[in-house]
Amino acid sequence: MNWYFLRHGQINSNLNKVYSGRSDEPLNTQGLKQAYRAAELVSSKSIGRVISSPLARAGQTATVVASASNLKLTFDPAFNEMVFGPWEGLSEVRIKQQYPLEWALWNSKPQELKLRGRETLEQLQARVIAGMRHIEAEAEAEDRESSILVVSHVAVIRVVALYAQGRPLSEYKSITVDNCQLFPVSITEEALQASRKQKVSLGVPG
Repeated sequence: MNWYFLRHGQINSNLNKVYSGRSDEPLNTQGLKQAYRAAELVSSKSIGRVISSPLARAGQTATVVASASNLKLTFDPAFNEMVFGPWEGLSEVRIKQQYPLEWALWNSKPQELKLRGRETLEQLQARVIAGMRHIEAEAEAEDRESSILVVSHVAVIRVVALYAQGRPLSEYKSITVDNCQLFPVSITEEALQASRKQKVSLGVPG
């Protein structure tokens, strides 16, 4: 099964470098324009269905994209934004001031950051990959084989891309994800093996 991941269109928090997290902030004017441009791009791909994060910014983007190509749209919490805990709604500037040590760790060794009420990158990746596997199993059981577009968020796309490429979560910050940027994702056996080796090295059950 082929997968595509698309980040939602722009919201004001993106401009202000605020961790919007699980807020239901809607797209701004530029974000809507980006969604319509993304719809044109997606129409050239052989995509059979669209799945969206439940958050408003993703849902708005997904609705524009799905409607343009007359595709079925569903929502799945597996692709929801990362839970940022105490950082939710804070700007990068405030986080640097209030959590200087944690901010430094997030920018140097993001896979090691742990805060009460906040998902780790490892937990996020496990949630998203489990969601993908569930969808693939359902499709196999129903003998359906089509490409899927997931409309989601920066953190989700980064951990999926790293998993697919067999790269460690320590490289999280190396992946740039712009608003409405499209990422083709292929989970190969090599990627699965690389992920298993990483978990073993960390002492994490597979």
